[in-house]
Formats: sequence, structure tokens, C-alpha cells
Amino acid sequence: MESTESLNTYDAITLSILWARLVAIVDEAGTILRRTSFSTGTRESSDFAIVLMDTDGNSLAQSTTSVPSFMGVLPMLVRSLLAGNFPLAKWQPGDVVITNDPWLCAGAKADVGIIAPVFRSQSDFGDIKLIGFMGCVAHSPDMGGILWGAGARDLYEEGLLIPPVKLYESGNQNQLILTLIEANVRAPQQTIGDIRAQVSAIEQGVRSLMRMMDEYQMDNLEPLARQILDASERAMREAIRKAPDGQYHYFYPIDGDGLNEPAFINCLVQIQDDEITVDYDGTSGVHSLAINAAFNYVYAYTTYPIICVFSPDVPSNEGALRPIRVSAPIGSLLNAQPPAPLGARYITGNLLQAPLFGALAQAVPDLVQADSGSACWSIVLHGQREIPVKTKTGVETQKIEFVEYCFLNGGYGARPTKDGVNVLSFPTNVANVPIEVLERNAPILITEKSLRPGTGGAGKFRGGLGQVFSFKMVGTDPITVSILTEKTKTVAHGMLGGEPGAAGAIISNRKLPPKGLARLYAGDEITLQLPGGGGYGLASERDPVATRRDNELGYS
Repeated sequence: MESTESLNTYDAITLSILWARLVAIVDEAGTILRRTSFSTGTRESSDFAIVLMDTDGNSLAQSTTSVPSFMGVLPMLVRSLLAGNFPLAKWQPGDVVITNDPWLCAGAKADVGIIAPVFRSQSDFGDIKLIGFMGCVAHSPDMGGILWGAGARDLYEEGLLIPPVKLYESGNQNQLILTLIEANVRAPQQTIGDIRAQVSAIEQGVRSLMRMMDEYQMDNLEPLARQILDASERAMREAIRKAPDGQYHYFYPIDGDGLNEPAFINCLVQIQDDEITVDYDGTSGVHSLAINAAFNYVYAYTTYPIICVFSPDVPSNEGALRPIRVSAPIGSLLNAQPPAPLGARYITGNLLQAPLFGALAQAVPDLVQADSGSACWSIVLHGQREIPVKTKTGVETQKIEFVEYCFLNGGYGARPTKDGVNVLSFPTNVANVPIEVLERNAPILITEKSLRPGTGGAGKFRGGLGQVFSFKMVGTDPITVSILTEKTKTVAHGMLGGEPGAAGAIISNRKLPPKGLARLYAGDEITLQLPGGGGYGLASERDPVATRRDNELGYS
């Protein structure tokens, strides 16, 4: 029989306050993670997410400063754990489970998932009860193998795979797993430091949740979770119901390797009453480069853009996902199976918004935006650098190993009522690493970072501009660079008569792959020219005042 509390409902005002408190709790945990992490990817770029879930693995709230798509993968991880070796009855207070299994977690070994149960004493008999889970996914500095990127030929070359295992059991640390990770990664201090920061963030989130529940005299999260999820589901279904029923198709070619191997996404969207089905049948097969995606990642990057279209103000949780169905053929680019390499799967995942919006433009043209200029470009630098170290005899110079990430954005797609934003990608929202931080941590000098005029697609509303990013190798020892680019061969599509954005390009004194690994030597210089976003509507309908402003600002 349900407890009296589980039958309670909250009035609209209280429900709104409690929802805001849950978001504040995971946001506070996210702040702890950023301030205690060791890597620039987590600390500066916020390449992580923290999610509160109920005992079924349904997401209730996600940190707002985070990668939004991770809301889809953490619940899938919890449900996999519950269905596998970690059923509800086996969890104990103080347990923490860690894994980077791409098919259970976030689609690549570089993303480490950590899950902790939330227990609470019950007021009736004083028993301790499992009431939910707090989870965190963060991009690790390194997991061994080939440097993170698209260069691996299979899953095994992408480094260490951590199956779901207890990092802490009843509060006792599993030193063996930490030792194993430390022995297999570059820059182990950064990697282990980030894992500990993830655990600390979750602990803070649980403490804050307990304070809220104390204040509202709550024994469990069930009634609150039920109301939040049901309200989000109703709002999402109402929004979908306003769209015309039908099937809408879009074909979208992508760079692949940027050279010769073709890759493409075939997308069929069906709207029926208050539900949406997305089918990727006809998409190209597994690629030789590590741009393949596991289905859990594809699901996350499909549902999030749909939520943005139909109900962007609905609280981001599992309820909003209930009306959406996603399928992709097994063995395709979007449902790769072991041992396919997955390291650069974010490139492919970030592109899914384009065919989705292209299909939905046929049904709800006033709710979609044009294609963005890039799946976020990235460079990963690995090598050794010299640092001064105090010793008993004075100050000596020592070499330490580093792994540094730099994310770069192209132009945002134009919208039905606004120009696209310059140098802003979608749907990921990882932030730039400040130039000063990058130059301090790696032996490079940034020689240019500027807007790239004329790259936004023309239209009634113009696509956002790409950027120029140049850096020079100033160290004496060679370093390795992993490069991930997109739209050097293809371009961002315009929407409803809008023109495409300009393609990107890599310029260097030595030949570099658009996706892959290379060595850099003293004096080498690389210029990355990022693509622009697509335009929206006919260029002939653009406001002359807006055109004049573009000319004055040097955007044209």
C-alpha cells in the first residue's frame, strides 16, 4: 500500500518552488565540479552534466551549465545498472559506481559516468530507504590508447574501458580501480583529480537535497517526481498536438573523413497526434574513422533538439521525452556495435539537429532554425612542457605531461525572427577555453582569434559568422595534436530559401588531416577557419537596415 505522502500532490506554486530548488541543487553540484576539477575541459568548457533521477532512473533535474544532451544518457545508464549487476536491493549507502562503457554511458570512453544512490531515513519506522540516484558524466582528460579523437581504427585503440564497478563500496574506496586508471592514462593527476571532483560534486548534491527534504518534511521523492514528470509530459504532448500529422523526410550528407569516404544521415520524422517518431533507416554504415555513434548517444541528441522546437520552456526531464520514439538500424553510423570506434561520435551527434530541423521545417517552419556552422571543432594537444619546481637547492625546471582541449564554434543557424549568433554551435554548449589558460598549459601561442566575415548564409535572417583561430607551436619538443573538424567538405544548410553558410578549412605549413592525428614541431602554425551558419528565408526579403549594419560591422 502506498504511504500517505505518496498520495499527496503539491499545489502549483509549491511545485514550481520545489522544481526550482531541484535545479538549484544540481547547479550547485555543477559549480563544485567546475571549481574542484583539474582539467580545462571540465573547469573551463563545462563539458559535463549532473542529473538527479528517481529510483526507476527517470531524470528529474539537470544542471543548467552543462551539456544538455547528457540528460538522455545518464538515465539510460542507471536503468542499465538496475537491469544488470546492480539491482535496487544491492545498493548500499556510500556506494559509488563508475563506468565509461560507451554503450551504457555517454557513447565514448572519454566520458566517465559516476552514479551514487540517494538514501533517506523514513519518519514512520526510521528505516533507511533508497529514494533516487545522483549521476554525473564528465569528459575525462584521457583514457589511454590513441589520443582522443577520430584516429582510432577500432574500440580497443581508444584506451581503457571501465565496466560498471564500485568506485566506493559502503563508503570504502576501491583503490585498485583508481590505480588501474592511473597506470593507463596520460596526465593521471588530471584524470584522477577529475574523477574525485565528480564524486565530490555528487556528494554535495545529495547533501543539498537532504536539506530541502528536511525543510519540506519529505520522506521520498515519489510524489514530487510523479508530478514533475507528468506535468512535463502533458506540456510536451500538447505542443506536439498543435503540429500537423504527417511524415517528413530529410537527407543530410556529412563530411565523413572530409576526403573520400562518404557518410550521410537519412531522417524520417512522423508526427501522429501527440507523439513523434524519428527513424534513421537508410543512414550510411559504420565509418572507418571514429565518428560512429552508439544508440544511447543518438537518442539523446535526437530528443533534445525536438524539445527545443516544441516546448523549450518545459522543465528538462524524463517526462518531456515520453512522447518521442527513436530508431536507427543496427550496424549503421547511428547505431554502431562493438568493436566500432566511437571517440569522435560527438561530431555526428551534434549534426543530428540539422536533418531533424530540415524535416520539421515541412511541418512547423516557424519553430525551427537553419543548420549551424559546425559540430563543435576541437583540437587536443598532448606532450610535455617545462615548469619551474622549488627544490632544496633552489628552483629547477622539470618536464610534466599535459593533455589540453580546445573547443571552437562556427556560426549559429539563422532563426525565424533573428540572425544566427556568431561563433556559437548547437546543440552542444561547451564553452571556449580562454586563450591565456591554453597558452599557459601548452607550448603554443595564439596568433589570431577573430570573426570570419562573409561566412554566414544570406537570407531574410543571416546565419552566424564562423571564426579564424590560429596558433603557433613555440615549444622545443614536438607534440601530438588530434584534430576534429566538420563542414570542410559540406556546408551548413539554409532554411526556407536561406543560403548555406561557408565551408571551413585548415591552413598549415604541413599537411594535416581534417579528422585525425599529427605531430607538430617548433615553428609550425595552424589556422582553423570555421564554417558559418545557414540563412533563414529569402535574402531579397532582408531588412535594408540589417544589411547596412552588417556592412558597418564588417560581417559581409
